[in-house]
Amino acid sequence: MRAGGRKTLAAVAAAAAWAALAGCASTGARADEPAAKGPVVETIRVKLPAGGAKVDLYWPGSDSPAPLVIVAHGFSRHRRHMSGWGQHLAGEGFAVAVPDLPAWSDQARNGRFLSELRAYLCAGEAWRRRIDPSRVGLVGFSAGGLASLLSAADGPDLAIWVGLDPVDRNGLGTRAAPQVKCRAVVLTAEPSSCNAHGNARALIAALPHCERFAIPGTVHVDAEWPTDRMAEAFCGRSTEEKRGEFRRRATAALLEALAERPTAQAEVGTP
Repeated sequence: MRAGGRKTLAAVAAAAAWAALAGCASTGARADEPAAKGPVVETIRVKLPAGGAKVDLYWPGSDSPAPLVIVAHGFSRHRRHMSGWGQHLAGEGFAVAVPDLPAWSDQARNGRFLSELRAYLCAGEAWRRRIDPSRVGLVGFSAGGLASLLSAADGPDLAIWVGLDPVDRNGLGTRAAPQVKCRAVVLTAEPSSCNAHGNARALIAALPHCERFAIPGTVHVDAEWPTDRMAEAFCGRSTEEKRGEFRRRATAALLEALAERPTAQAEVGTP
């Protein structure tokens, strides 16, 4: 899960061990969403220059083009560990792509993959009637937070990047952060070995437009949805109440940043 330097090698090895035993529970759509119009999940396989991977696409119950949110999982994890985010955000009206990242620890390559996936989905004829390419956000957890930050640094027309307790590695994110031109919202858990003892501090400080929310009493895997017992054994017990804080703040930021832009007539008050 963690992506630090020399001092993090033991935690990286431990993370790999419990990742192999990961669970796959997921959360459904919002309770007020009609069953017939709830999120629909579709799995595709993409082959891009940075690598090939499976991607779960969560479609909202709407016929109009929806804003796109791409969600990246943590180190040595799987797209199923962010499936709760996919279901939830689709229930909020977003088209959500949750990929398996192609590289195990090369977050620069994973960042390129996320940029290529975004271009593929926004330009592809098959998705044109379902995705609004002018409204795109990136969300990343842990090392996926670093990968998605690197992608955001390469995406000048991106609307928002949300880091879910991200970690840095060898200053890679800190060096890239000044290039992130979109709105940045970072949600952090309590420092621990699982988030490299909060080593994203320098990364956060280097972001030009950053809103940071430290969520007291939370553990690293409260930002993963769903997590599993082995992850909790290493990082601490996750609870619905604490996960809810990440969910509420991230959702509010995405809804605000990706809201449909007013038309020119509406802006000047013309009927």
